[in-house]
Amino acid sequence: MVLAAIRFARENRMPVLGTCGGFQYMAVEFARKAAGVLAAAHAETDPDAQAIVVGQLSCSLVGEERTVSAVAGTQLAALCGTEPFTGFHWCSYGLARGAVERLAGAGLVMSAHAEDAGVEGFELPGHPFYLATLFQPQVGSSEGGKLHPLLPALCQHAS
Repeated sequence: MVLAAIRFARENRMPVLGTCGGFQYMAVEFARKAAGVLAAAHAETDPDAQAIVVGQLSCSLVGEERTVSAVAGTQLAALCGTEPFTGFHWCSYGLARGAVERLAGAGLVMSAHAEDAGVEGFELPGHPFYLATLFQPQVGSSEGGKLHPLLPALCQHAS
């Protein structure tokens, strides 16, 4: 059901922001339906699969903060800037080795990185708002009265 909703949003150009697990399942859906990896799998739910797209990170990021850098020229950078910022995480899974090249070859742009955590964000060029982040911009956004820039951007695209 979740993968069908992600696909519907992607194909119908509806705004979608996936964070943490949303990032992971957006990667699986894109691999299956756009990159031609029909057996694309998530290692947490199918650890013995042949086509792991989302694999276990080398170290858990549960409750961790990492310095995230958006890639210049991406929608993420337009919203967050290119100066490094702190991203809060609550996950142990991210893009698997080899998956990045396959997904990029099918059109995804890796739009953010962390030196010690790999790909932190991806997006689909030409789509009005199809962004996924491994970090969780919603965590802590109500503290101090300032929302992370991705949240109002999502709402703006949804209205």
